Amino acid sequence: MKDNQLHLKHERLTQEIYDDGNMLPSRYALILTNLCNLHCDFCFQAKKHHPNSMTTQEWLKTIDQFPEYARVTMTGGEPLLFNGFKEVFHAVASRFDCNIITNGLLLTKEIIDTLLSYEKFQTLSISIDTVKNTNRGVKPDEWEHVEDMMRYFVTKRDALKSSCKLDVKTTVLDENSADLLTIHRYCLEDLGADFHSYQLLKGSPLQHSDVMSEFDDIFRPYRAHEYQHFDLISEQFSAVRSYNIKNDAIGFTHPKVTSLTQEDDTNYNYINQALHDPKLFETCKYPWSSVHINYDGHLFPCLSVSMGNVKTTKLESIIFSDTFNNFKDQIKAHGTVAACNRCGWLKPKEST
Repeated sequence: MKDNQLHLKHERLTQEIYDDGNMLPSRYALILTNLCNLHCDFCFQAKKHHPNSMTTQEWLKTIDQFPEYARVTMTGGEPLLFNGFKEVFHAVASRFDCNIITNGLLLTKEIIDTLLSYEKFQTLSISIDTVKNTNRGVKPDEWEHVEDMMRYFVTKRDALKSSCKLDVKTTVLDENSADLLTIHRYCLEDLGADFHSYQLLKGSPLQHSDVMSEFDDIFRPYRAHEYQHFDLISEQFSAVRSYNIKNDAIGFTHPKVTSLTQEDDTNYNYINQALHDPKLFETCKYPWSSVHINYDGHLFPCLSVSMGNVKTTKLESIIFSDTFNNFKDQIKAHGTVAACNRCGWLKPKEST
């Protein structure tokens, strides 16, 4: 119930920022580094060392400009690879509700103890695509360590009576499409996750990428991966839904094309089409309330088109710049654009 109330609070704030037009965004995704210790085939990030990467002090200076109502996601690449992670985390978690998205390989008891010592730290998210995460090239002993750390997190969290949540994110692939319920049970029953979400493969390389593109690229058509057996994925989602209803468990799809927590007979086969159809989706309001700050300082709303660089320009000046206003005007005019293809933030229209 509390988590649903938080979601509604964030939705109301998004609407308020969209209507107001003069408020800073409420959500900030910090791409602390583009480096990663895994090489997933479906990832759009370049994972190359860059000499202009943000320093710890530059991150701290930027974080100091966030509004009091901000909530912050620390991600990457792999965020724990960033040398100044502890300093950045302290600056964020001391002031703002926050979460971390990680593959878990670098977690230690010391790091988990630190995370849980901050009341505003809300969610630890781990990426798991198969049982034992075999598809990401993780060695068995490495994954055993991640499992141990997840169980330690749950045990320590419960001992502290913390409200912090353990979340698992699974990318839906052709390779795991027959095992979505099995993965769900593994995450909730074996690893103690509180939430489990399924991310359909993104349909555009501009989404949440560390490689900046030209403005006009947002209108180019991008072909999303068409799943070979989407009917099987639908059957698995139905099985997950039944499991959740029976066990009072929580799961989500991104984009939210169907509910995994209550009965839902919506036909959502359209989400497996290759090209984006804006008529099927509501006007996106997240560019007003959510921004990403890249490892090199470029700020972008969601699609990787730089609105400005926080290393040289104040946050407020970027948010209300002509460049960003033009981007918002295009989204208002079109609702969504071609590069939004199968974005996890898409909201289907009720008549879809």
